[in-house]
Amino acid sequence: MAGNSVGPGERGRLRRRSLLKRAGAAGIAGLAGCLRFDSVTADGPAEELIQEGFEAADIEPPFETTIAITQDEERDKFAQLLRNELNGTGFFDISITSQDFGSHVDLMLAAAEENENVVFISSWTGGWDPSNFVDMLFHSDSHAPSGFNVGHYSNETVDEYLDAGLTETNHEDRVESYQNLQTELVADSPASFVRFHEETHVWDDDVVSRWETYPLRPGAYYAIYAPWAGVYTDLEEGAEFIGDLGSDVTNYDPVSITGTVSSQATALLYEQLVGVDFDGDIQPMLATDWERIDEGQTDGMTYRFTLREGVRFHNGEELTADHVKGSLERYEGTTRESDINDWYESSEVIDDETIEISCSREYGPFETALFNVSIVPMAVIDGEHDLESEPVGTGPYRFVEHESDDHWRMERFDEYWYGGDKAVPETAPIETVTLEIISEKSSRQGALEAGNIHFSYGVPSASIADFERNNAYDVGRRVSGSYDMVIYPTYRAPFSERSVRRGCNMLIPRERILENVYRGIGQLAYTPISPLLEEYTSESFQEMIADEYIRPN
Repeated sequence: MAGNSVGPGERGRLRRRSLLKRAGAAGIAGLAGCLRFDSVTADGPAEELIQEGFEAADIEPPFETTIAITQDEERDKFAQLLRNELNGTGFFDISITSQDFGSHVDLMLAAAEENENVVFISSWTGGWDPSNFVDMLFHSDSHAPSGFNVGHYSNETVDEYLDAGLTETNHEDRVESYQNLQTELVADSPASFVRFHEETHVWDDDVVSRWETYPLRPGAYYAIYAPWAGVYTDLEEGAEFIGDLGSDVTNYDPVSITGTVSSQATALLYEQLVGVDFDGDIQPMLATDWERIDEGQTDGMTYRFTLREGVRFHNGEELTADHVKGSLERYEGTTRESDINDWYESSEVIDDETIEISCSREYGPFETALFNVSIVPMAVIDGEHDLESEPVGTGPYRFVEHESDDHWRMERFDEYWYGGDKAVPETAPIETVTLEIISEKSSRQGALEAGNIHFSYGVPSASIADFERNNAYDVGRRVSGSYDMVIYPTYRAPFSERSVRRGCNMLIPRERILENVYRGIGQLAYTPISPLLEEYTSESFQEMIADEYIRPN
């Protein structure tokens, strides 16, 4: 970090001295002396690990590979720092390629099947349960393209911890399972965890008031009107709110949405049985109350939900238990099947306002999992309406138009179910919400400063301090549920070798990435679960993992 930097030679000596002290505990052999592998010299313990893996895989350095990123200025700087660090070892010859978000996701999902020689720099947004940060990325049942384990990583111990974390309902035992899991993931390094994000929202203080920053990026626009969370926003001038999106909206249907931007754009259109508010507490949404009805059952659990009366979909249908049952069942065989297949067994409609949902097993994060399941109209369930042509939900806003790569527009749904209370008005103060699609962060900042938009969640990190000093703007900052990572193709050599991944993980220039790319916005990450869930990943736990597996003392 700034003020504490050392030269490359000194860093190498520090790495060597530190790791030699704990070589026995780490299981690393052959650290004494300076090893040579043809024309490449392994200088320090990280490089010696890489050499060990190259020799095991019979790979001759330098190994040519590509870092794939989305088109983003900060991501490009991140990739350059990583490339320079790894190329500097002599073991790699790395190029960088960038694509639009949709093409990048397509490449990630197809990489293993196509045996692509590519390392990904990517971000993942978890949720309010630790399972959200790891299951879809690292369980062997989640291999791409049906899941998001894009490196086709498999580890029986990891699978066991993941399964235990889901089936355990005792909080202390869940914490232990997920800490053991994180330790194993760092030791095996299918990915390198680099930075925990902060959600940084910037808005025009003369136009927008009462804004609250939701810590998870898919919910960036909940602050506009979320009576179930006790939150709403006022607009001082006019009835139209103009915000931004960092890329185009690629999916409208909840069972096919894979990107954060599509989730952001549709968050005010769709609703779920329950919500998780700005502090992480479960709140009633389309269900008014629920109870577990089979405490004596040992292999599963069943909940009875009472639905809110008088809820209408944007197409005029009135919510019933049949909508809930059909919405749950339509996830089967879709891209988002994993949202329910870990726990959903069946559901029984008791009457129009009552439904019982049975789980296939004990399931710790059941209530937070329901926050991922959007309820849709019967016209969709019966196949009469395609949500990819027009999204229809029960939310406080209804879809108006989407002009690709230009804007996404919604208007207030005047038949919304909420009746008002002392905390939140009955009618959303903002009539129209327009989200301009602006991919470059510098352009988003320019649009905000020019008054073309009122709000942005994506201005460059380097500019946040300037906005904080400017009285014309307000800035909201909260540690988020997102993290940056480097994903290795464990399906092909040399990244199939644990020691290569471990060595690369040690070489990641995290401090320089945080300071030089993101200007200190965020926190260093060594494990995948965000400090948003501090019981699972405390600062002391992060430091212990870093000292043991990643950095020299």
